[in-house]
Amino acid sequence: MAPPSTQLVAATTDATLRFIDLRTCSYTHEFKVSMGGAGLVRCIDTSGDGHLVTVAHSSGVISVLDIRTGHLLSTWKPHEGEVLCMKWYKDGTFISSALDQTVSVWNVDDSKLKFTLRGPTEPVHLISLYGDEVITGTTANRIGVHTSVSPTASFSSVRLRSDTFRGVLTTMAILPLNRLLLLGADNGTIRLLC
Repeated sequence: MAPPSTQLVAATTDATLRFIDLRTCSYTHEFKVSMGGAGLVRCIDTSGDGHLVTVAHSSGVISVLDIRTGHLLSTWKPHEGEVLCMKWYKDGTFISSALDQTVSVWNVDDSKLKFTLRGPTEPVHLISLYGDEVITGTTANRIGVHTSVSPTASFSSVRLRSDTFRGVLTTMAILPLNRLLLLGADNGTIRLLC
């Protein structure tokens, strides 16, 4: 959950979110996030204010839950393929990527597509934000940058050289103070790139 919350959100195989209080190391409550066969939970992300959580299922369905009330606000299938990653942006907007090679920006209030970010030619499985810039990563070890969250944003990408980064890119974080990328690979390799 967003700071200063002391809760951690975890998903179970039966599409239930469990909230764990990190101070007491115990479950506080749980919410069911899908009705029917939406599939396994693929990824979870919480809004910056800590009020909403988005959950992507293996079937491509996305659910939005209000944590304060426990109400399921919306459920819809936004992509043709499995959702790979989601990231909250701001003002009721989040970004999702899927196996159908799209990176889309969604409005939570009406569950409608705002626009699709142009550029990636392969499925994006990592999304990070730095201000208004969208940084993406793929299993082909390609890092992409959209200059803003807008339909006219320019896009550039670079493939990580195998002599500097071995393995398959599995995780990515942006260090905000110095704008460095911390990258992790499937073989345990961790690299800091500028």
